[in-house]
Amino acid sequence: QASESFCVAAPAAKRSAGVGSMDSMPGMDAHLAAQSVVVDHKTELNQFCQKYCKRPVTKQDIVYVVNKFGAQYQSIVKLNCFAGQEYAGHLSLNAKDAEKSAAHQALMAYAPTIEKLSQEDDKKSRRKVHQQLTPEELAEKRARQAELGENPAITPKTKLNSLCMKISKRYLHKGETVYESQKVTGGYQATVKLAALPGEWSGRAWAGEVCATKQKAEQSAAEIALQQILSDPDLVAEADRPKGRGKGNSEKGRGKGYWAYTGWVWQEEGADVEAQGPQRVSDEPLMGDVLEWKEHFGWLRPHAAIDHPAASLRGGKVYVHKKDLPEGVDALPQGATVQFYLYEDPWGLGAEHLTLL
Repeated sequence: QASESFCVAAPAAKRSAGVGSMDSMPGMDAHLAAQSVVVDHKTELNQFCQKYCKRPVTKQDIVYVVNKFGAQYQSIVKLNCFAGQEYAGHLSLNAKDAEKSAAHQALMAYAPTIEKLSQEDDKKSRRKVHQQLTPEELAEKRARQAELGENPAITPKTKLNSLCMKISKRYLHKGETVYESQKVTGGYQATVKLAALPGEWSGRAWAGEVCATKQKAEQSAAEIALQQILSDPDLVAEADRPKGRGKGNSEKGRGKGYWAYTGWVWQEEGADVEAQGPQRVSDEPLMGDVLEWKEHFGWLRPHAAIDHPAASLRGGKVYVHKKDLPEGVDALPQGATVQFYLYEDPWGLGAEHLTLL
């Protein structure tokens, strides 16, 4: 008999088919035809491939080719997600049932693997059931946390942010605490950078342990950073130092201080931080691009590296205020190239006398 193919494919009899090729199973299996009405083997095959590959399957992963032999149809399924393995189904009355038959043959071939995955799912389900606490156990756990003063809402990330604010004596700006997570073998691993910390601490990165989720990986990195910062006597002393006027055995209100990128700066009574003023770093203009602009200020990215102790602060970005924009300019478009002069103040590097290019 001449065969008609729905796709560009050779007849199944000439292919290297898996379980259930036309040579081994000519004719239609009535039991399979009745079963296909209840069970959609194509859906089962999609779910199996997705679970095994641990990703959504695409049309290219599972390809069906249907051939017509007289009044009957036979399908071959090719699993590109399994190194191109092919499986031929039984002869069927229509193309749809033929594809289901081919999917069934593929499922039969991978039955041991499917059983193993099912057992692993059962173990995970039992583990989740064991982790669920009874109302009495939950009440006991909450009572124990209350007794120890523990708060589940206070995570290592919140503790780390609070510690950084105590050290810097100010609120943190956007981009000063940066978490980066990467997919690694066994889950995710995260790193955290804290640009608000003083000196060389601002350029450090802390890597956490490998965890199952990104959220847990970030918490792990925060916990490790927290432990190292708390182990440094100078940073702990700075975090414990009160903000503003100093307190001690000396005369109250004698003076005050502020936190600069170089460390804690003490000032006598009546001195003003703003009196320090910006100090020009270089008389040569620099070039840079506008990273972002907010209502009254923005950030620049210099084209060339800046050789300055404060250059590592804020990830290498340079601060610019609205008052330093050219006359008649109220905002900087993102991505624009500018020329500027670099200055420093107690809070880091800034740009002044800007020119839009």
